[in-house]
Amino acid sequence: MTQSPDPTTVGDGGGRTVAITGAGRGLGLLAARTLLEQGSRVVANFRSDSPALELLAEQHPDSVALVQGDVAEEKTAAAMVEAAGDLGGLDALIHNAAVTRDGLAVRLSVGDWDEVMRVNLRGAFVATKHALRPMMRRRAGRIVYVSSTVAYSGNAGQSAYAASKAGLQGLALTIAQEYRNYNIRTVVLALGLIDTGLGAELTDEQRDRLADMSLAGMGEPRHAAATLAFLTSPGADFINAAVLRADGGIRFA
Repeated sequence: MTQSPDPTTVGDGGGRTVAITGAGRGLGLLAARTLLEQGSRVVANFRSDSPALELLAEQHPDSVALVQGDVAEEKTAAAMVEAAGDLGGLDALIHNAAVTRDGLAVRLSVGDWDEVMRVNLRGAFVATKHALRPMMRRRAGRIVYVSSTVAYSGNAGQSAYAASKAGLQGLALTIAQEYRNYNIRTVVLALGLIDTGLGAELTDEQRDRLADMSLAGMGEPRHAAATLAFLTSPGADFINAAVLRADGGIRFA
């Protein structure tokens, strides 16, 4: 019988290959840059053209593979896994891609609801499904799901977004149970208001209201990116089947 590798050494340091969905802008782009600075290799998925990501790939030609495509389509996930194999094998997956379609539930169209679920939740499942087989062969792997405080607090006008992010918890905990014998670990990172990505698209009124709910105010993108990078590292090996809150603390009064 083949002996399982020590999961604390697989993907150590510069040996890590991390796939990231939604890496074309915002937090995903910053996380890709952070991982590269730490010596990792990155498979960066993006949907719309991203000059910043293309520049990053030019700067790190031997460490970045770009995969353009819809995260909810299996062919995109398959291409990411193939690209990771070319870089040495998939050690970790970060599902970061997300969209939101805000509006009070009574006014929210079924089409908008479906689109949020398709990207945020189906995309997470599809990426996970295709990442599992190479991780099972390597008998090690890490999957990090980017969630939000609205998953456990709710937020008026964001029923679809909150539901999709809450669904990541059930997915992550189940995957950890199913593949524990393969040393595949999962974690959900529930972020508070971050001044990038979807957070940067909020109105000033929305941003002020959400920032006021946090003891630490608005989060810095670089801190969130550093946390994501840490969660893919051997140093986070014993963090498993868990939801971590990085929201600055909730203000109750």
